[in-house]
Amino acid sequence: MKNQKGLEKFKSTVEKIVSIPEDEWELFVQHLSERTFAKNDYLVRAGDVVDNFYFIVTGLVRFFYGTEDGKEFNKHFAMERGFAGSFHSLILREPCGFFIQALEITETIVLPNHVLNGFYNRHACWERIGRKNAENLALIKEAREKELLLDSLETRYRRFLKEFPGLADRIPQYHIASYLGVTDVALSRIRKKNQIIKN
Repeated sequence: MKNQKGLEKFKSTVEKIVSIPEDEWELFVQHLSERTFAKNDYLVRAGDVVDNFYFIVTGLVRFFYGTEDGKEFNKHFAMERGFAGSFHSLILREPCGFFIQALEITETIVLPNHVLNGFYNRHACWERIGRKNAENLALIKEAREKELLLDSLETRYRRFLKEFPGLADRIPQYHIASYLGVTDVALSRIRKKNQIIKN
């Protein structure tokens, strides 16, 4: 791989979870490649059996569901040092139910699913990384379900700002509204109210 800075960023990110022995790391990186997605390109399309996970070196992606009549519902965003992919496809080898789309030019490190699966059995560090990622995904999913069912729009918006710092300045308001499950108009009222409180 040419992108050594990207590799360093990837390694420092995963080593916040677990220390990786140098010989394991050197073997693992031999299976990695890099790929850049243009704005609006798809990393994953609904209906695909996904072959790769992606580590985001720079850029921004959204995860969203699409209906037959063209409606879109944002479920998650991932930025620098985040991961993009489908655990469903990784584990079950079944089609992914959602899309992942680049909202900016996005540089990634490609993590092939078959390599991830193979390395889980090689060393405890890889299995721990997989378990921690799965736990994190479950926690995000549980919190998301709770906030959509119980929390006020204002609470949801403030949590969005905390969970995705700086993102509100990088994406159109309608993407935030879709993520929060409200109209642009309702979101605009909350944003104005928050602005008044700050001032």
